[in-house]
Amino acid sequence: MKYLLFAWIIPMTIACGHPHKAVENSIDKGSIDLEHLVRQAKDTTKQAPVLILLHGYGGNEKDLFTLADQIPDNWFVVSIRAPFKVANNRYKWFNANLVNEKIVMNFEEEEKSRKQLLKFIDQFIGKYNVDKGKVVTAGFSQGANMALALGLTEPLKIKATGCFSGRFMEEIVPLINNKEALKSKEIFISHGTEDQMLPFKYAEQNQKMLENWGANVSFSKDKIAHTISNKQLDDFIEWLGNLL
Repeated sequence: MKYLLFAWIIPMTIACGHPHKAVENSIDKGSIDLEHLVRQAKDTTKQAPVLILLHGYGGNEKDLFTLADQIPDNWFVVSIRAPFKVANNRYKWFNANLVNEKIVMNFEEEEKSRKQLLKFIDQFIGKYNVDKGKVVTAGFSQGANMALALGLTEPLKIKATGCFSGRFMEEIVPLINNKEALKSKEIFISHGTEDQMLPFKYAEQNQKMLENWGANVSFSKDKIAHTISNKQLDDFIEWLGNLL
């Protein structure tokens, strides 16, 4: 067994060239267990759909929150910090190792993170004026794995899932107890064909498995490495709009 070193060990880099503008954001813990950043929807009098963003290994809640100003303002955006610390300002959802050339996660850590995220969603819905029927999880790399695990194991709680440069974790298969609810489930997969950290084959395997379960998979690929391109972000935003 050897420790698995991926690009998750550093915060995600985004190959996006769109200009950023100021966004309403705050670290808002309050009665909610996990540290997070929020950008409220423009119209706070209506229940807004929720986009939950999960960073990669070694990142933090600020990484994907840089995308918040590009998400349509009718969405409530929240970016969450993983519970396990790697180093100063660097966090993880779980450890992973390479065993016989196969990626194996630390299931106990993944399970703890997943349960904390589910508790977070319940707390969050109770605190903010959001639509509990329109909760979307999305993440990058290890965060994508978590986002997908939430969507597959809790399909009635999670409306749809976005998976940027991630993979499916075989260890959660026994927890997928409602495959009927996965039929027509909306899944967005984004991956770089030049990704050396998590090769493109994982995205193709993801797509095949999810479609076999009846999910509607939108696939966005680009000739990039372990990152997110302008094209993929644009495709994701279009996909988000089609969910409503």
